[in-house]
Amino acid sequence: MLRDRLRAATAKDHAALDAIAASFDFENPSGYGRFLSASAAALIPLELALERAGVGAWLGDWPDRSRRAALSSDLVALGLAPPVTAAEPTPSRGFGVGLLYVLEGSRLGARFLVRRVRRAAPGLPTGYLGHGDEADLWRSFLGWLEAQPKVGLRTDEAVAGARYGFQCFSAAFETAASPGVLNVRAGVHVRI
Repeated sequence: MLRDRLRAATAKDHAALDAIAASFDFENPSGYGRFLSASAAALIPLELALERAGVGAWLGDWPDRSRRAALSSDLVALGLAPPVTAAEPTPSRGFGVGLLYVLEGSRLGARFLVRRVRRAAPGLPTGYLGHGDEADLWRSFLGWLEAQPKVGLRTDEAVAGARYGFQCFSAAFETAASPGVLNVRAGVHVRI
């Protein structure tokens, strides 16, 4: 299964991202705002790159999955400006499948975080973290992922796309991490 291959190949990348994300204080507007700003710095260019590569033709419900509008709205509600970003082109559909694995998989962590934020600070905007909860988009994405044709989809490209997605989020989170957190990879920028 492609999901199993992607999960195994990116386990270290995922663990590193989770460790960095744990440094954010989600219970106060400042820490939560840093998390949302970092998320936007990674997510917006990745979504734009996927759109330039034609994700709407691969994944018919892409407009329902895109979260940059919800994320931008949450930032504005906190008095923060969404970052100005430029998309990089996605070199292949396989690479894009890997990026989608990261973006759609982040919904699982978001389910946990949205409950945490709503309990601790009910007034904070949660459109991004709660996006698509009612539609169970992760489960439908897994069905789509496993239906991908085995011929013509290079697994190595999908793995490269997933690793790139994790690295984009890690780099953005490290830049915005809470003060005092050791930042061993700051300044790292991986290009496609």
